[in-house]
Amino acid sequence: EPVSIGGLRLKNRIALAPMGTGSILVDSEGKLGPRGVEYYLERCRGGVGLIISHASKVENENEALKTAAGFPVVTHAVEGPFAELADAAHAFGTKIFVQLSAGFGRTANPRILREKPVSASVNPNYWDPTIICREVTTEEVERLVKAFGPAAELLAECGIDGIELHGHEGYLFDQFTTAVWNRRTDKYGGELVDRLNFPIEVLQEIKRRVGKSFPVQYRFGLKHYMKGLRFGALPGEKYVEAGRDIEEGLEMARMLEEAGFD
Repeated sequence: EPVSIGGLRLKNRIALAPMGTGSILVDSEGKLGPRGVEYYLERCRGGVGLIISHASKVENENEALKTAAGFPVVTHAVEGPFAELADAAHAFGTKIFVQLSAGFGRTANPRILREKPVSASVNPNYWDPTIICREVTTEEVERLVKAFGPAAELLAECGIDGIELHGHEGYLFDQFTTAVWNRRTDKYGGELVDRLNFPIEVLQEIKRRVGKSFPVQYRFGLKHYMKGLRFGALPGEKYVEAGRDIEEGLEMARMLEEAGFD
């Protein structure tokens, strides 16, 4: 059955969720190669209503990656392949969203970085806890927010139908929205309503640049299933949730919807 996301009508409720491409589908500049375009088009031929692309960053300053192959950055270099993909997908009646990310944060492997890893607050790196991540400054967050606007505008001009923000799995957005990682004292830290300022400001910036009718959705996990920073919980295990619990996850969903996410 058809379904709508914001004002966008999808022909059915089958969607391809975003997945990391590694260096298989994108080149060193971060753009889809012929194999990458064909990978997505094969799903269009199968009748999928919505495809959400691999995650892409909007800048490479706060978190300087050595190469764009594993986590592409939206620049003019990606316009051609995304425009080709959107045009072909629309011929099959499939809609295309691009997942935009604020970056890895503490989950970045130090080997892929040019500089010290960053996070919402001073936190140990996921891969090497002896490396302590630098807290992103307020000014850096504000600059990152602004970077989402032109990235979304470029994608919309390519014919992309919507944006999904990469808010799950402990990446940088998730580090800002979750108290276990976010101990900030500026406007981006504190109670849940304040921790959501970062993604909500990004939403507002995208809508300002491409219009209120352009769909923007947010992906996050309802619950983290974490006993601690480096300890996951097993099914059926009794433990105290260190990350987001279901109650906060539901409250977060309500707040995001009220803020205007589609």
